[in-house]
Amino acid sequence: MQITRYLSPQVVRLGMMGGHLDEIDPEKDPEKERIRLKAEVLEELTDLFMQTGQIRNRNKFHHDLVSRERKATTAIGGGLAVPHVRSMQPKAFCMVFARSRDGVEFESPDGEPVHLIFGMAAPSYDERMSTEYLQAYKSIARAFKEEDWLPAALLGAQDEHEIIHLLSGLD
Repeated sequence: MQITRYLSPQVVRLGMMGGHLDEIDPEKDPEKERIRLKAEVLEELTDLFMQTGQIRNRNKFHHDLVSRERKATTAIGGGLAVPHVRSMQPKAFCMVFARSRDGVEFESPDGEPVHLIFGMAAPSYDERMSTEYLQAYKSIARAFKEEDWLPAALLGAQDEHEIIHLLSGLD
Protein backbone atom coordinates (compact mmCIF):
# COMPACT_ATOMS: atom_id res chain seq x y z
CA MET A 1 0.00 0.00 0.00
CA GLN A 2 1.30 3.42 -0.91
CA ILE A 3 0.85 5.36 2.34
CA THR A 4 1.95 8.64 0.77
CA ARG A 5 -1.37 8.59 -1.07
CA TYR A 6 -2.82 9.73 2.27
CA LEU A 7 -0.10 12.21 3.27
CA SER A 8 0.39 15.76 2.09
CA PRO A 9 2.69 18.50 3.38
CA GLN A 10 -0.13 20.08 5.43
CA VAL A 11 -0.56 16.89 7.50
CA VAL A 12 3.16 16.44 8.19
CA ARG A 13 4.46 18.18 11.33
CA LEU A 14 8.21 18.34 11.74
CA GLY A 15 8.35 19.73 15.26
CA MET A 16 5.96 18.62 17.97
CA MET A 17 5.29 21.49 20.36
CA GLY A 18 4.27 19.56 23.48
CA GLY A 19 4.91 16.30 25.24
CA HIS A 20 8.62 16.79 25.79
CA LEU A 21 10.10 14.91 28.73
CA ASP A 22 12.07 17.94 29.88
CA GLU A 23 8.69 19.55 30.70
CA ILE A 24 8.04 17.15 33.60
CA ASP A 25 7.50 19.13 36.79
CA PRO A 26 9.70 17.50 39.47
CA GLU A 27 7.33 18.80 42.16
CA LYS A 28 4.45 16.72 40.82
CA ASP A 29 3.65 13.01 40.57
CA PRO A 30 5.84 11.67 37.71
CA GLU A 31 3.11 9.32 36.44
CA LYS A 32 0.54 12.12 36.28
CA GLU A 33 3.09 14.29 34.50
CA ARG A 34 3.69 11.59 31.86
CA ILE A 35 -0.07 11.32 31.31
CA ARG A 36 -0.26 15.12 30.95
CA LEU A 37 2.56 15.13 28.40
CA LYS A 38 0.95 12.37 26.35
CA ALA A 39 -2.33 14.31 26.42
CA GLU A 40 -0.47 17.28 24.91
CA VAL A 41 0.75 15.06 22.07
CA LEU A 42 -2.76 13.73 21.43
CA GLU A 43 -4.11 17.32 21.31
CA GLU A 44 -1.51 18.18 18.70
CA LEU A 45 -2.28 15.07 16.68
CA THR A 46 -6.00 15.91 16.78
CA ASP A 47 -5.21 19.36 15.35
CA LEU A 48 -3.14 17.72 12.64
CA PHE A 49 -5.97 15.30 11.81
CA MET A 50 -8.26 18.31 11.43
CA GLN A 51 -5.95 19.50 8.63
CA THR A 52 -6.93 16.42 6.57
CA GLY A 53 -10.44 17.82 6.12
CA GLN A 54 -11.77 14.34 6.90
CA ILE A 55 -12.83 14.79 10.56
CA ARG A 56 -16.42 15.78 11.26
CA ASN A 57 -16.21 16.93 14.90
CA ARG A 58 -12.89 17.79 16.52
CA ASN A 59 -13.96 17.28 20.14
CA LYS A 60 -15.64 13.94 19.52
CA PHE A 61 -12.69 12.74 17.47
CA HIS A 62 -10.24 13.81 20.17
CA HIS A 63 -12.30 11.95 22.76
CA ASP A 64 -12.24 8.80 20.57
CA LEU A 65 -8.48 9.07 20.03
CA VAL A 66 -7.81 9.50 23.76
CA SER A 67 -10.17 6.63 24.64
CA ARG A 68 -8.38 4.35 22.17
CA GLU A 69 -5.01 5.29 23.60
CA ARG A 70 -6.18 4.61 27.17
CA LYS A 71 -6.98 1.00 26.23
CA ALA A 72 -3.35 0.36 25.30
CA THR A 73 -0.52 2.52 24.12
CA THR A 74 0.07 2.59 20.39
CA ALA A 75 3.78 3.26 20.88
CA ILE A 76 5.71 0.35 19.43
CA GLY A 77 9.19 1.06 20.73
CA GLY A 78 12.33 2.14 18.96
CA GLY A 79 11.06 5.73 18.86
CA LEU A 80 7.92 4.87 16.85
CA ALA A 81 4.21 5.23 17.64
CA VAL A 82 1.23 4.51 15.41
CA PRO A 83 -1.83 5.95 17.14
CA HIS A 84 -4.89 4.69 15.32
CA VAL A 85 -8.61 4.83 15.87
CA ARG A 86 -11.80 3.70 14.20
CA SER A 87 -14.51 6.22 14.95
CA MET A 88 -17.71 7.74 13.62
CA GLN A 89 -15.87 11.04 13.14
CA PRO A 90 -13.64 10.39 10.08
CA LYS A 91 -15.41 10.73 6.73
CA ALA A 92 -12.75 8.50 5.14
CA PHE A 93 -9.44 6.87 6.00
CA CYS A 94 -6.83 9.51 6.76
CA MET A 95 -3.25 9.70 7.99
CA VAL A 96 -0.93 12.21 9.59
CA PHE A 97 2.78 12.20 10.38
CA ALA A 98 4.57 14.01 13.19
CA ARG A 99 8.20 14.12 14.21
CA SER A 100 10.01 15.22 17.34
CA ARG A 101 13.78 15.13 17.19
CA ASP A 102 13.95 15.47 20.98
CA GLY A 103 11.26 12.85 21.50
CA VAL A 104 7.91 12.99 23.27
CA GLU A 105 6.25 10.96 26.02
CA PHE A 106 3.97 8.27 24.61
CA GLU A 107 4.17 5.41 27.13
CA SER A 108 6.45 3.40 24.88
CA PRO A 109 7.00 -0.22 25.99
CA ASP A 110 10.78 0.31 25.89
CA GLY A 111 10.43 3.41 28.10
CA GLU A 112 12.11 5.57 25.47
CA PRO A 113 10.77 8.80 23.96
CA VAL A 114 8.89 8.62 20.67
CA HIS A 115 10.35 10.52 17.74
CA LEU A 116 8.18 9.41 14.80
CA ILE A 117 4.39 9.24 14.88
CA PHE A 118 2.13 7.93 12.13
CA GLY A 119 -1.50 8.67 13.01
CA MET A 120 -4.35 6.84 11.31
CA ALA A 121 -8.12 7.20 11.51
CA ALA A 122 -10.88 5.36 9.72
CA PRO A 123 -14.65 5.42 9.88
CA SER A 124 -15.89 2.59 12.10
CA TYR A 125 -18.93 2.07 9.89
CA ASP A 126 -17.04 1.35 6.63
CA GLU A 127 -15.32 -2.04 6.38
CA ARG A 128 -13.57 -1.07 3.13
CA MET A 129 -11.88 1.82 4.93
CA SER A 130 -11.01 -0.48 7.81
CA THR A 131 -9.17 -2.71 5.36
CA GLU A 132 -7.11 0.28 4.15
CA TYR A 133 -6.42 1.15 7.78
CA LEU A 134 -5.02 -2.34 8.46
CA GLN A 135 -3.01 -2.35 5.22
CA ALA A 136 -1.45 1.01 6.10
CA TYR A 137 -0.56 -0.23 9.58
CA LYS A 138 1.10 -3.33 8.10
CA SER A 139 3.00 -1.23 5.55
CA ILE A 140 4.40 1.01 8.28
CA ALA A 141 5.35 -1.93 10.50
CA ARG A 142 7.00 -3.76 7.58
CA ALA A 143 8.93 -0.65 6.50
CA PHE A 144 10.36 -0.09 9.96
CA LYS A 145 11.28 -3.76 10.28
CA GLU A 146 12.91 -4.09 6.87
CA GLU A 147 14.34 -0.63 6.17
CA ASP A 148 17.03 0.07 8.78
CA TRP A 149 17.82 3.44 7.22
CA LEU A 150 14.27 4.80 7.52
CA PRO A 151 14.13 6.19 11.10
CA ALA A 152 17.36 8.16 10.72
CA ALA A 153 16.31 9.43 7.31
CA LEU A 154 12.94 10.64 8.62
CA LEU A 155 14.61 12.29 11.62
CA GLY A 156 17.08 14.04 9.32
CA ALA A 157 14.58 15.20 6.69
CA GLN A 158 14.70 18.95 6.12
CA ASP A 159 11.07 19.54 5.17
CA GLU A 160 7.65 17.96 4.69
CA HIS A 161 8.31 17.21 1.02
CA GLU A 162 11.41 15.21 1.89
CA ILE A 163 9.39 13.16 4.41
CA ILE A 164 6.85 12.32 1.73
CA HIS A 165 9.59 11.54 -0.79
CA LEU A 166 11.29 9.14 1.66
CA LEU A 167 8.02 7.36 2.37
CA SER A 168 7.04 7.20 -1.31
CA GLY A 169 9.87 4.79 -2.02
CA LEU A 170 8.63 2.13 0.40
CA ASP A 171 5.96 0.31 -1.60
